[in-house]
Amino acid sequence: MSRARPGPLGDRAVPVTLEGPAAIGDGFRPYERFTVTLTGAGGAPLTQVRDILRVGPVVGVLAWDPAAGVFALIRQFRLPAHLATGRGELVEIAAGRIEAGETAEVAARRECHEELGVAPAALLPMLSFMPTPGVTDEHAELFLALVDAAHVPEEAGEPGEAEHTRPFLLPVAEAMAALTTPAPGLIGNVFVLAALQWFALNRARAEVFATEHMPAK
Repeated sequence: MSRARPGPLGDRAVPVTLEGPAAIGDGFRPYERFTVTLTGAGGAPLTQVRDILRVGPVVGVLAWDPAAGVFALIRQFRLPAHLATGRGELVEIAAGRIEAGETAEVAARRECHEELGVAPAALLPMLSFMPTPGVTDEHAELFLALVDAAHVPEEAGEPGEAEHTRPFLLPVAEAMAALTTPAPGLIGNVFVLAALQWFALNRARAEVFATEHMPAK
């Protein structure tokens, strides 16, 4: 039996043959079925039937007021979280889909304004990831947004999307401490965890960015 060998880090493309999609449902998001054939063990063909929730590109925005030393986060009800854990009102960062014709940065500015009630002074790209690549094609790009926390309202959201968000301010020190809370932790949303982890690892870079782009109060 052959043994695993060292290899380079990084996702990569492989040859695949696709059949589909066949529509399964078209509700809040389209649900489609594909038949995929790719190379399996020993070079033999491997066929998989996979049902995919089509979400597509999205953005997330970690809003930060460096002068006040706080993040502006939101609380929002999510039915899947309610069903999974009983804690349906999640702590989140501002986030949403990139609409047709938008760049990721334009979408990030729009979502920040819609869900937090403030426009960012500047945006710094953070990272990109796929939250659940085995179930959906959702691909997220995260940004750090510089904001004035004094202008964040108690309630926000886009009424046309039946959306209601409750912004709140959290000291950066408390957010960083939350990352070390024993399981199950205080936060269940991977967008928030990824954004806070990035900030913890790149804080010096974020502070330089803030110095260069945040207007003086």
